[in-house]
Amino acid sequence: MTIFTSVFTIAFALSMPLSVTFSAALSIWTFPSHAETPEALRERQEQGKTLMITKGCSSCHQLTKLPPAKGLVGPPLDNMAAQSYIAGVLPNSRENLTQFLLDPQKFHADSAMPTPDITQQEALRLVDYLWKE
Repeated sequence: MTIFTSVFTIAFALSMPLSVTFSAALSIWTFPSHAETPEALRERQEQGKTLMITKGCSSCHQLTKLPPAKGLVGPPLDNMAAQSYIAGVLPNSRENLTQFLLDPQKFHADSAMPTPDITQQEALRLVDYLWKE
């Protein structure tokens, strides 16, 4: 069944004017206006990259895609999206990583990672960058 067949079927079944039914069908099959653009995602990832340096993350962690990140204290942060756990204790997800970055000791009391001086939005930008392939 094609989109047009679907629209005609819906219009007949609901006894609505075809223009109303067609408009409703198009709203279902089009992307919402709030859909994120690739440019917006790249901008957030660039902000995260900058934060990795300015907030001191790169002084403790290694990250191949970020040459200044040569630290040897914390674990390497490459392929973060593919990791099973965060700090060996927290199932890895974007949400969990964001929360961990805001308060590492909450999830791992013995963590050597200090609580970074970052906002929720900055934590989200760091996650955007770390999850970038």
